[in-house]
Amino acid sequence: MAEDTHPAYLSPSELGTKEYWETYYARTLSHISHTDAEQSSKPEADGSADSDAESDVNDEDDPGTSWFSEHNAPEKVLRFLTRRSFPLAPQNTRSQSTQPSILDLGTGNGSMLALLRKKGRFAGNMVGVDYSARSVELARELQRSRGHSAYRTDDDSDSDGSEEDETEQTDADTPEPAPIQFEEWDILGSKALLSESGVKTSPTTKDETLSWFPYEAGGFDIVLDKGTFDAISLADDAKATRVCERYPDIARRLVRKGGFLIVTSCNWTEEELVKWFVAGKEEGSDRLVVWGRVEYPRFRFGGQEGQGVCTVCFQRVSEV
Repeated sequence: MAEDTHPAYLSPSELGTKEYWETYYARTLSHISHTDAEQSSKPEADGSADSDAESDVNDEDDPGTSWFSEHNAPEKVLRFLTRRSFPLAPQNTRSQSTQPSILDLGTGNGSMLALLRKKGRFAGNMVGVDYSARSVELARELQRSRGHSAYRTDDDSDSDGSEEDETEQTDADTPEPAPIQFEEWDILGSKALLSESGVKTSPTTKDETLSWFPYEAGGFDIVLDKGTFDAISLADDAKATRVCERYPDIARRLVRKGGFLIVTSCNWTEEELVKWFVAGKEEGSDRLVVWGRVEYPRFRFGGQEGQGVCTVCFQRVSEV
């Protein structure tokens, strides 16, 4: 990407370091383990121990999630992906033999995928990846224990009642979807990506082939980024080409042609996100284009209008 096409870099922060996230998730895992040990030693005569244990796990405590939750971003992205106008919404694909696959980049505690599976009723393969081993361990544990808030209610009627947000009920005989898969993976350090032509590159060893990546399909149908590009943009990288410059192109190649990349950010404006992910690509090339956006409340400050978080939906296209 040409240097004059992207916005100014963000100043480095500890939120852009792997050490910060490893420490945070290790502390969370330790806290859960300690809580479980305490609860197992208490009598459960009135069932209060179970409810206390559940309330002790809060999706919004995750620093990778809390800022977005303040603006109701997870629920708004859920509504965006399940409305009838989105081509891969469950009500538009339910009759298909293969359901849309979803990849969550920088999955953290896995809460977004849990929300899409439970409340969004997405039934296809779901994979959450993170470069933090402790994050993956936590996400797997919360799935095993059904610890996310999305699992704690059987009320799936959270729609606001509009036709756009309506999600149809799943048939009683619909097979149970496969468990969400969580894997440790560094998106910026992998040698097992798809090439520009959409075919698998040639890894030097079998271990470099990603067992969870849909090579035959040319990528995932939907790829999510909720704060991952933010964290990468905060990395202290002194190289000539910053990692945030490499990321948009790599993320694009994880999406099948015709598929969607949904990026949510609290550090970049909508205009800046579009510059990062779209600028520099010519008409007719394999590129990302803006397909849609999630609407958030806007505010005015100092004569300027803005919003606290933005979500842009890109589609990968290849025009001749």
